[in-house]
Amino acid sequence: MFKRRIKLTILQRARDFLWPKMGWVRSLKYMVKRTVRLSDSSHKIALGLAFGASISFTPLVGTHMMQAGVLAFLFRGNLLAAAVGTVVGNPWTFPFMWLAAISLGSWLFGLFGLPADIYLPKEMSLSVWWELITKEPLRIFLPWFLGGYLCALLSFPPLYFLFFYLVRGAKLARRKARQSKLYKQAKDMTGQDK
Repeated sequence: MFKRRIKLTILQRARDFLWPKMGWVRSLKYMVKRTVRLSDSSHKIALGLAFGASISFTPLVGTHMMQAGVLAFLFRGNLLAAAVGTVVGNPWTFPFMWLAAISLGSWLFGLFGLPADIYLPKEMSLSVWWELITKEPLRIFLPWFLGGYLCALLSFPPLYFLFFYLVRGAKLARRKARQSKLYKQAKDMTGQDK
């Protein structure tokens, strides 16, 4: 019933993932409204959002939604909010998040005397990255893995409080707007009766 008449090609899907048709601002506004309208408490919604956003530091890209969902389920957060929270990790933010994760992980490995000196060549290309990943995967992946989960753990509390106050404020504003609308309708109805 709600399927597309003309299916999107892989290239169109990739383009929409990197740059949505309706634009980033409109997409974000839509997600914010949908999240605020969830029937759960502000605590559960903020918990889900924080799990989704913080798990984006980890290198396992295809599993971010699943990891956020499992954590939200275990800690009684909102599953849909966890899925929405993973949007924080996107092609525009991943490089910064992963750089922080790799840097923290390699620093910790160096602190304990483990080999994790991640050097990046001056000229980076897809073939150079592929060579680094295929020849020495653990030298890059293990520090990234450790740093990613530590960054997720460290970023969770501030993200939770940020999302909690934002969601609570938005829910209060929505409730006040609905009450004033109902008050105005009731006032208009009593004015028509006279």
